[in-house]
Amino acid sequence: MKKLLRLYALPLHIMVRPFNGFYAMKYENKGTIWLALFNFLMVSISISFRAQYSSVVVNPGHPLAINSLLDLLILTGAVVLFCTANWAVTSLTDGEGKFKEIFMTVCYAMTPIVLLFIPASLLSNVLTYEEGAFYTMIIGVAIFWFVILVFAGLVTIHNYSAGKAVTTVLLTFVSLLVIVFLLTLLLTLLQQLFVFANSIYLELIFRT
Repeated sequence: MKKLLRLYALPLHIMVRPFNGFYAMKYENKGTIWLALFNFLMVSISISFRAQYSSVVVNPGHPLAINSLLDLLILTGAVVLFCTANWAVTSLTDGEGKFKEIFMTVCYAMTPIVLLFIPASLLSNVLTYEEGAFYTMIIGVAIFWFVILVFAGLVTIHNYSAGKAVTTVLLTFVSLLVIVFLLTLLLTLLQQLFVFANSIYLELIFRT
């Protein structure tokens, strides 16, 4: 337990004193990319655990329909896209944070999800339908806490004011939509190119 607490000292510190914690991460080199990746993996496990072991009272999904690998890929894609969009926007708005620091910020900010999702999932199995609001409240607190920590982290690592941070976050989501649109367009074009090449191949096979 002591080793685990020492490992999680910075993420736990960030949960209660985010500006001070993220300052230590950026300017005092107290954070590591390996701890960020470990926390990211724990988030993926927590999300899969919640989907599989939450009570049917709060989770109507079928456990056999859960794909943990797909959940991990979706989470990875969402985090990478957000970090890329934020890095692109802040590079043009005098942000001081590097891509690595943005990624570490998001991963460290996910600590409330790690700490609350699994206990909430276990608690849901002893709750009645009327008491399901307690489960929803815990999940909501974890997500809201995560959002607040991400915002505090972006303010700190980019050395922004609160107003400028809000503007860059909004621009980040706009950039995120643009990136998703371009990726979708690219995948569609590649699919059409594959279909065209395959039809030519079949035509040549039939004619020879």
